[in-house]
Amino acid sequence: MVLALASGSAGVLAFTGGTSVALVGVMVAVALMPPLVVSGLLFGAGYNDAALGALLLVVTNVICVNLAGVVTFVIQGVRPRRWLEATQARQTTRWAVAVWLFLLGVLIVVVTLSEVLGLN
Repeated sequence: MVLALASGSAGVLAFTGGTSVALVGVMVAVALMPPLVVSGLLFGAGYNDAALGALLLVVTNVICVNLAGVVTFVIQGVRPRRWLEATQARQTTRWAVAVWLFLLGVLIVVVTLSEVLGLN
């Protein structure tokens, strides 16, 4: 999760700072590709339980990358140019953060329950 959060922030910093767009590709490759590839390999080998765990990590990383991106935009103070759009942008940002935090909370509950119930 830490890697995904850092990758999301790095991607936004590269996007807003005018750095090479290749950094965004590296961000995706580092945070998303390894667990996605492992998931596919495990499904192909018939280890469905382990593959679902790797797929859960992919979903977690997608949520963390998006959450870190939105928070980094907010910290940087990226705002619309027009005042009328600023109100809508603030509301949309709040909704985005709330949705990503809710989904992260759901994933934490799912992982915790799977550990407690011994489903992994």
